[in-house]
Amino acid sequence: MRKIFFLLTGLMAFLSAAAGPKATATRGISKPTVDRRVELVTLVARLAGYEEFQSKAVPAYSDAIEAWFASYKEHPAVQYMKKLRNEADMGYNAIPIMGVYLTEPPKLRPRLPLTESQPESRWGVERGTEFIKLLDKFYKDARCEEFFAQQAPLFGQVEEAFGDVFAEIDMEWFGRFFGEEAQGGMVPIIGMGFGGGNYGGSITYPDSTVDQYAFMGSWGMRDGKPKFNREGFLNTIVHEFTHSYVNPVLDAEPALSWPAYQLFRESSKEMQKQAYADGRTVLNETFVRAAVIRYLMEHADSAAVDNEMQYQINSHFIWMPEAVELLGEYEADRDKYPDFRSFMPRIAAFCNDLPGQMEVLQERRAREKSIRTGRILHVVAVEPFGNGAQDVDPNLTDITIRFDRPVLGHGYSFNPGPGGMDKLFDFVEAKGYSDDNTSFTIVVKLKPDHEYEFYVLRDFSFVTPDGIRMLEDYLVQFRTRAE
Repeated sequence: MRKIFFLLTGLMAFLSAAAGPKATATRGISKPTVDRRVELVTLVARLAGYEEFQSKAVPAYSDAIEAWFASYKEHPAVQYMKKLRNEADMGYNAIPIMGVYLTEPPKLRPRLPLTESQPESRWGVERGTEFIKLLDKFYKDARCEEFFAQQAPLFGQVEEAFGDVFAEIDMEWFGRFFGEEAQGGMVPIIGMGFGGGNYGGSITYPDSTVDQYAFMGSWGMRDGKPKFNREGFLNTIVHEFTHSYVNPVLDAEPALSWPAYQLFRESSKEMQKQAYADGRTVLNETFVRAAVIRYLMEHADSAAVDNEMQYQINSHFIWMPEAVELLGEYEADRDKYPDFRSFMPRIAAFCNDLPGQMEVLQERRAREKSIRTGRILHVVAVEPFGNGAQDVDPNLTDITIRFDRPVLGHGYSFNPGPGGMDKLFDFVEAKGYSDDNTSFTIVVKLKPDHEYEFYVLRDFSFVTPDGIRMLEDYLVQFRTRAE
């Protein structure tokens, strides 16, 4: 009996947050940082085989992880992560949000009490408690303090590079547009192992204030310097911070409950694929995304605006042009609508009408797509072997994507294909654009007798000077011959 009492007491102590837990959210917006807690949780997920955290875009980092932690793949923390993948569909945004929910190492504890919804519903109290206990042991067993100390110079380089782009964001726009201060803070975190992945998450504090987190991927290194998609980075930061303004207002409006339900019923299949499980979330995403486009209309060129609009339509927010137009009405009459909250009656009316307009909107988007199809950008060649080739030389190092016309000539966007990371080449570096900007070359490392596939993405970098993009992502597939 005494032994059982001792164990229960220890568990209660572990479940409690650190003494004097933070009671309120960050004020304003923090500088982008590489967070060791997030890196710790994501590298354990990597060791557990989570596909979304297998990026080799920063070889200096991914190679260091493999060298340091190869002997810890059977550690109980790693094995538990494998179990959670199968039992709780663990992964993606649930991984980094657990990182920021913890105290700073070397003593890892929850900063706030675990609940069934915090840090994320897939963790819950029981799973979260067990994982944190095992993670704390992993941190000590694998000498993570020493590992992160060695990575500090690289982390500093990445933070500096992201900080330069972060400084371009017009922070005063949020107050001007929404007419009030955010009810919480915005914390951008750079994920060294995310590759091109970006995630969002939030933590609600005892005083009901909220920290919105933007977990940003570090896309790669070239000539010893971090390289990433500036447009995607800026859009994601603006998107996540906008949640701090939109969510509290829409969530507090009871008139939106019924239209949110109706809208979700009309679009549930597409939205559930994106992990949006209810109508309130879809409405929040709608007006956050529409506000991002209004931001771009003030701060970016027409090509960037069009790109973001098409991205949202392709993400099944087919009502996005109308939502953006609605927010244009709000912007145009700030005497009548001094802040976003005062615009709620118009938003409620729009949302009430929206579910009944789905068929009309689908036909409208189809007509627009037909018009765009006639002038889209095309990939005309994959060199030197041709898309679909089955006998590619495994010693080949350069792959060139050729377009049917010149593109802007800065940035690049690729993703794993349907087969995931197992079928993605080892990326070495970006060689760059041809002199006439009609082609882009990457340097890769291939294996013999291996099937490869990857997407050339339409959404960010590959665009003509007049804003023309591919209609959809372009899938490249090939196989190397045996040596």
